[in-house]
Amino acid sequence: PDVCFEVSFEAGNKVGGIYTVLVSKSRFMKQLYGDNYYAIGFYNKSNLKDFEEHEAPKEFKKIFEDLEKQGIKCFFGRWISASDANLILLDTKDFREKIINGMRNVDFIKKELWEKFKVDSLRTGFDYDEPLAWSVAAGMLIEKIVESKIFGNKIVCHFHEWLSGGAILYLNDRKVPVATVFTTHATRIGRAKSSAGENLMEEVELGLKNGRVMSDDEAYRFNLEAQHKIEKLSAHLANVFTTVSDIVGEEAAYVLGKKPDVITINGLDMSKYPSTRTMMILHEKYRQRINEFLTAYFAPYYPLEDMKNNIIFFISGRYEFFNKGVDLFIEGLAELNKRMKKSNSNKTVFAFILIPSGTKGPRQDLLESILRYEEVKDLVDDSLNSIKDEIVDEIINGKEPKIDLLIDENFKVKSKILSRLFKSKSDVAPLCAFDLSYENDMIINALQKHGLSNRKEDKVKVIFYPTYVSVTDGLLSMDYDEFVLGCSMGFFPSKYEPWGYTPFETAALRTLMLTTDVAGFGLELIKECDDIKCIDNRVLRVRGRSRDEIIKDMSRIMEWCVELDKEVRVMEKVKTRQLVEKFDWSIQISNYLKAHELAVEKIKN
Repeated sequence: PDVCFEVSFEAGNKVGGIYTVLVSKSRFMKQLYGDNYYAIGFYNKSNLKDFEEHEAPKEFKKIFEDLEKQGIKCFFGRWISASDANLILLDTKDFREKIINGMRNVDFIKKELWEKFKVDSLRTGFDYDEPLAWSVAAGMLIEKIVESKIFGNKIVCHFHEWLSGGAILYLNDRKVPVATVFTTHATRIGRAKSSAGENLMEEVELGLKNGRVMSDDEAYRFNLEAQHKIEKLSAHLANVFTTVSDIVGEEAAYVLGKKPDVITINGLDMSKYPSTRTMMILHEKYRQRINEFLTAYFAPYYPLEDMKNNIIFFISGRYEFFNKGVDLFIEGLAELNKRMKKSNSNKTVFAFILIPSGTKGPRQDLLESILRYEEVKDLVDDSLNSIKDEIVDEIINGKEPKIDLLIDENFKVKSKILSRLFKSKSDVAPLCAFDLSYENDMIINALQKHGLSNRKEDKVKVIFYPTYVSVTDGLLSMDYDEFVLGCSMGFFPSKYEPWGYTPFETAALRTLMLTTDVAGFGLELIKECDDIKCIDNRVLRVRGRSRDEIIKDMSRIMEWCVELDKEVRVMEKVKTRQLVEKFDWSIQISNYLKAHELAVEKIKN
């Protein structure tokens, strides 16, 4: 194909993982298509910092004017984060709400989809209406571009997720002669079933083994009948259907009744990550920053020993307690705590749970503690600066410096006051860095249930951090990537993970990570790597195992990380990065090209 239009609700509109896919591969899409690569996205007024508006090229002006008459406003520009790729954003509010034959246009569209495709949308709301109207508008834009013949006939249109499926149905209904590719990153029903605690993997395996596919009636249980139908139709009607991993391919074969034509594996642009040497320097820098936060957090309750020897674990992701394996992480930590106490380990593990939730803001006592910690640092720095010259003179003149005589009374008084202010009346540190805006939190309850209470004698101490880590969060005050670089290991024990960008990005940053054998990324690692021991410490086996076996293995891997000496840990970090080199977009982009060429071929025939 000569031209590619890539359609996603997340193009220029950061929501979730698909944004990462589009941004990270943009440089390689531009290498394939040059300036004939266009992303089409949703115009979100409150999320435009990524978009630099330009005047529309002359070949688009007439098309944009025609669409505006129908209530569709087209904004043309560059997608800054995505290698300055061409980006067309569609504002479809007026298009959605205008009245046609006495009803809202979006209701008219829903009526047509019922009559033509049997999409039952009676129980849908705004979260369905908004993407539906937008995707149909995207279909109308593509139809006009194809009709105008400005790009000839070697055009491919690539659609992501059910959110853009309305465009495929529109183009199919209007018999527009254009090659289409549809990618699903996870099925709507698959995610819903897993969130409800159902064993999706088992159901999929059993179904496919017996030659069965899922009944569409299942969608009604989750109030997802419309989304599911659009997703299923898109997979069947597009010229080429792709999924982002083999595991989603199996899920799609069962849930949507369609096997993928191509697996378009997710990648990262590895060239954007610094060298090993730079990473090691940054690791020490950011680890020191995290240690300072930990000192301010725990020092009011009890002294922390040997912070240079500590281990920092983390888990991050959406608040899906079971899906994301937060329960497994907590129970693994509880088991590790028991083991380390029993062996009288001289190390301490600090485990961060970075799962955003509702908060009133950071804990007031913690903010004060951080402030006092900074005061102590400033006091020591000032005193050291003032006595530095005197110490140098004494040494040069052959005298032994009497440090205690050089420190003035003011320093002694101030340090006593600050030391007193720093101490809390309690000897149990809090579990959460923020005040939650609700009672009865699942994570806090689980920590308490499993004996992780942040007592002095605990070898594993936990910090629930229910906000996005950022330089403006007021506590850690660092970017997520900086935080990851400062850590020892990240844990992502998901029970449902179509791909798994978080462990992938962690590995790219040369930080140790754990994924599972029910994650697309984890399965790819197993498939690609021959080093069994290396995989056993990075991919948690979940399939066909009891809960007790999984938790025992999790704490074994945690203990493995704790016991690594510094030199070996550095080697293991490098090995982790080498494992994921083959998922560089420079290699994986070929799957996209394969899907595009196949779609164009099918249109020809």
